[in-house]
Formats: sequence, structure tokens, C-alpha cells
Amino acid sequence: MKQKNQRTPEGLFTLMRRHPYLLTVLICIILLPFGLADRANITVWSCVYLGVVAGIVTIAAILLFNLGKDRFEKLILCGISLACIAACMMFIGFIKNKALAIAIIAVIIAAAAIAFIKINFEINDAVIIALLIALGIAIRFTYVLYTGVVDRQHDVADFTNTVGHAGYIKYWYENGLKLPDFDVRGYWQYYHPPFHHWLMAGFMKILTFLGVDFFKAGEASQILPMMYSSLTMIVSYRVFRMVRLKGTPLIAAMAIICFHPTFIIFGGSFNNDMLVMLFMMAAIMWGLRWYREPVMKNIIPLALCIGLGMMTKLSGWMVAPAVAFVFLVILIKNIKKPLKYIGQYAVFGVICIPLGLWWQVRNLLLYKVPLTYVPDLGASSPMYSGNMPLAERLFSFGNGQLDYIYGSITFVGAPFNEYNPTLALFKTAMFDECANAVNDTNFPQIRITGPILFWISVVLFLTCFVCFIVSMIRKSKNINGVERFYFALLFSVILFSYYSFSIAIPLSCSFNIRFTMPLIPLCAMGLAMTLQRTLDSKKAAATWFRRVMYAITAAFCAMSYLVYTQVGATM
Repeated sequence: MKQKNQRTPEGLFTLMRRHPYLLTVLICIILLPFGLADRANITVWSCVYLGVVAGIVTIAAILLFNLGKDRFEKLILCGISLACIAACMMFIGFIKNKALAIAIIAVIIAAAAIAFIKINFEINDAVIIALLIALGIAIRFTYVLYTGVVDRQHDVADFTNTVGHAGYIKYWYENGLKLPDFDVRGYWQYYHPPFHHWLMAGFMKILTFLGVDFFKAGEASQILPMMYSSLTMIVSYRVFRMVRLKGTPLIAAMAIICFHPTFIIFGGSFNNDMLVMLFMMAAIMWGLRWYREPVMKNIIPLALCIGLGMMTKLSGWMVAPAVAFVFLVILIKNIKKPLKYIGQYAVFGVICIPLGLWWQVRNLLLYKVPLTYVPDLGASSPMYSGNMPLAERLFSFGNGQLDYIYGSITFVGAPFNEYNPTLALFKTAMFDECANAVNDTNFPQIRITGPILFWISVVLFLTCFVCFIVSMIRKSKNINGVERFYFALLFSVILFSYYSFSIAIPLSCSFNIRFTMPLIPLCAMGLAMTLQRTLDSKKAAATWFRRVMYAITAAFCAMSYLVYTQVGATM
């Protein structure tokens, strides 16, 4: 029997472990010229480009990681790989629906990679997680290809306008860093801090400088939110490893992040939600890292993450209370020698506060814009539900609300306006609620698969929620009591903020998972911690719990990939 080489697969994934952020950014940059991230621009030459890049990468991998026992076997591997790549590119080229072709090919390649590694090497956690992330990038790119500026967006308008997120990006594109000399409340969405819009405008400047048409460059800038969503997978993995998750529980948690519809949808959104999510997850990671090693080199990235997060969207502040808690704990532990930590807190404040609040303070001083200004459409809005009793809005789960499982706003074709923020979380997490929303009216091809995905997600995330609470209450080998309170406080602040906002501004558009996105990885973490705890139990109930949850998680991921491949099937 042939002895499997256990060294090479480790080498194959060393680059990803050491430089995951750089590698993810590089993948997104490589994908960009393939039609400039727009289905309308995918040509034969796009396919040739992608095939050449894939061929170069494949041959480099075979040579760099010494695949094949001799020169002849290396040549055979190169030949087979190049033939397969050519076949894939021809498939993409001849199939009218390019996005659908890419989604299908990604699954085939992943299956082939698993088979190849299993035959020649040992399958380990690194291999599986790397392939999950690769498929996660593939489904995000598929979504981006069939999603344009006016498709399933929040408050974006388009690049012919001067309002909305697209208009705001266009303002910075045309004016550089010249700050507005007008009250930002006069232009829809201009009240947002500008960091995300600066990046989008700067990226468009680079593309147009290279000769790309302005509107095509606008479409192509969608690759940045896709990159943020892809990087969120990496940051989530780092957080999961920091709480000592491993084995199949870690794989289950990562699978949820890789294929969760929220991160697919907002990976294709032109607004600032995905970037602030990335900064919040990075702040959670650095906050935990600083608590374990409270030194200056850890507090500076933490300050940058929170400051830049708030400079992207003010809701980035929601990480701050949990960070303040660990600051207080470390100060109390070192109360006899506090100067070292007070100095670090001063540096944190000098970096974080100006970054996070300069935009709001400027608008307050010049135009008396309230620091926490958010447009309120009020009772005149067709989405308003404030005339209903509060108890009904919060605790009513009947009245046919679950007969329609998609994001429910009447002016986007729903039969009623969503008024229950809890149900809205489950619905918008799977399908969002924006214009041209994902539902079985706009996309009849998901009439069967959509409800299956929804009800699987309800079971999965109710279980995740319970598991998170239990994991934060019970003592754990993974994290200590302070760290459990850190995560519990994060979760509580985000959830409390969501319900407070829903009550204060009772509009259907206020009830959206995009305001609570960090809860998704926290819930996935809670599930994985519970699954890992059951590994020490020999009880039949623990074994069955693991089997059932692994099956539900796998079904959720498969259905999510399928649904968001189907959504693009008619484009």
C-alpha cells in the first residue's frame, strides 16, 4: 500500500496560515480583471485571462510544493491540471450564465482537490478549512458577478445620481478629499463617516486612470466589499482559534461563516456595512489579544480597528464597552503599578477618539448635526409600524408573519410590512429586504429551496443562540471568566442596540441583520464551544447532538450555496 506523504499538505497550506490576509487580497485582485467583477463584461478574453492565471498558479504550486515523486510525475500532473483548467474555461466561455458556471466549477474543483489530497496525503483541519474559505470566496464572487449597482442594495441609488451611497462615493471621486461645505443632511446618506466611501472612490480613481470607463469602474469597485467579506472569514477563524476551537467543531463554525447568506449579500453591497463588520471583528480579536498580552503593540491595532470602524459607520462603537471592560480588569489587576496601562489607554484614546468622531464633531460644530444623527422617515413612511402596540411588535409571532419568510416590505413586493424585529433578524439574515429582494416572486427558482434554507437556519441559529448563552455561563477550558464576560457583553450590547433602534425608529428597514452582523460569528463560536465540550462526554445524547448539529450545519451551508447560485441563474 502506498504510504501517504504527511508533510506536503502542511507545506501546501503554510502560505495561507502565515499570510492569510495578503493571500485573500491577492485572490480578489486576481479575480478583478475577470470581467471587472461584472457579468456584462465577461468575454472570451476574460476566460483566457483566468485560465492563464489559474495555469500559472497550478504549475507554481506543483513545483513549489514538490508534488509528484519525480520529473515525469510532475509533468503528468501539470498536463492533467492544464487540461482540466482549459476545460473549465471553455465551460465558462460557452455557458451563457457565467456566474452559474463559476459556482458549479468551484464545487467540482473543491471535490477534485479533496480527492487528490485524500489519495496522496492526509486530510486535516487546515485542508478542509482552506477549501471552505476558497468556496466561500467563490460564492461571494459569483454573487458579485450577477449583482449590479441597483440590485439588492441598501440606500445606494446609482452612479448617475448625487445622492445615496453611490452618489456619496461619486462626490469623493470628483472632489478628492475636499470636505463638504454644506449640511450633510441635505444629501441622502452623506451623514455617514467617509472612510468606506473614500476607499471606493480611490479604487475607482485607480481604475479610471488605467483607462476603465467610469460606470464600469463603479461596478468593479464592488470587489472591495467582496474582499472585506472574504477577510471577515479569516478574522473569524483567528478569533475561533484564540478561544481554542479545533477539530470538527472549528470546521462547523467556519462553515457557517463561509456560507452565511448575510456575508454573501453584503459582500456584494456598495454601502459601508461589510467594512464596519470587518473592523468590528478585528477589534474583537485585538481586544482579546490585548487582554491576554496587554502591551502597546496590541493596543495600537485595537485603537485603529475601533477608530476606523467608527470612521466607516458610527455603529463601530458597539465593540467599545467590552473593550473598556477588559481595560478596567487589567487596570484593577495592576492597580499598584498603573502608569504603564494608563499610558497605553492614553495612546488608545489619542488614536481612536479623533479617528472615530472627527466627522460627527465637525458636522456638529459647523451645521449643528447631532452626533448620533440618523434620518427618521417618521410616521409618514409606508414602512412605519409605530402605531401598533409595543408588546405586539415585540412578542407577536402570529398573524401570518411566517407565511412569508422573506424580508417583508410592501414597496418591494411583500404582502405586509415587517414589524417584529426578532422575526426580521431571521428573515433578513437569509434573504435581506432591499429593492429587488431575494424572494420567490422575483426568483421563482428558489420556491422550494428558499423555505428549506430558512427553516434550517431557524433551527440552527436558535440552537447557536442557546449554545452561546450556555457557553458564556458555564466554566470552560477554552476561555476564562473575564473572557466569557467580554464576549457576553459584546453580544448584549449589539443585541440591545438593535432592539433599542427598532423601538426608537419603528420602520421595517430598521429591522435588519446588517445592524447585528457580529452576532453571527459569536453564535457560531457558541455552537462550536458546546460541540467541543460534548467531545469529552460518552453519553449517547452528546453523540447524537453532535451528529444532528453537524448534519444541520452541513445542510445549511449546502442550501445557502445552492440558493445563491440559483438566484443568479436567470441573470
